[in-house]
Amino acid sequence: MACPERGISEHSPCARRARNQKVGRATRRAGDSRGKARLNIMAWVLDIETVGQGVEELPERALAYLYRSLARDGPDPEELERRKFDLIDRFGLDPTTGRIIVIGLVESESGAEKSFHASSEKELLTAFWDWLDTERPSLVVTFNGKRFDVPYLNLRSAVHRLEPRVVIPMERSSTSPHFDVREVLEGNERHRRGGLDYFCAIFGIDSPKSELDGSLVAAAYAEGKIEEITCYCLADCHATAALYRHLRRFWDPSSML
Repeated sequence: MACPERGISEHSPCARRARNQKVGRATRRAGDSRGKARLNIMAWVLDIETVGQGVEELPERALAYLYRSLARDGPDPEELERRKFDLIDRFGLDPTTGRIIVIGLVESESGAEKSFHASSEKELLTAFWDWLDTERPSLVVTFNGKRFDVPYLNLRSAVHRLEPRVVIPMERSSTSPHFDVREVLEGNERHRRGGLDYFCAIFGIDSPKSELDGSLVAAAYAEGKIEEITCYCLADCHATAALYRHLRRFWDPSSML
């Protein structure tokens, strides 16, 4: 049964922009100046937004394990409480203690948008995997997706006993069918600093963090601002798409001599 909360509100600025854009499938186009036919790749940029689960939502045995690790060096009660607060504050970064609240998608050429949010994470994930199975994009583009977004999607889906018919590859040092912009930018420097906003600044791309950033998502979600979070997620997708368009020629085999 369709969930009334899934997708973007028709009154959302994101929805209005999406209605004016058309999603296209991969098509063959005329060759370049060298007479070579090239494939116009249908690339969708993917991003997720997550929050921590409530302490009461976690299995008691798992929570006891996490708390036990904080007390191994015998901190005083005040320090122990501070550590617990810091741990809970980071729950959203770990798929064993967090959950997905929004999935955003932007087609890299047309800018067409798609998003998923629902009252239940299982419904959200089911809708996303069904969409992916139907669309079968030729390329998925992410920013740090091989380390964060896709493993997070997979683990949360496994927790809900979902068995998607198609999955997103995470093979390192490969740009097809999963182009991880963060991986490409870091090259062999695995510890190169800089998040999405940093690299957008380097390439002269507008910041996607003007009104919201990752540290504020949990508070916004607690206030019921799901539409604002969705627009923020899609803004990250658009920024990642812009970076991808700058970089793709150097990692696209069809562009080689």
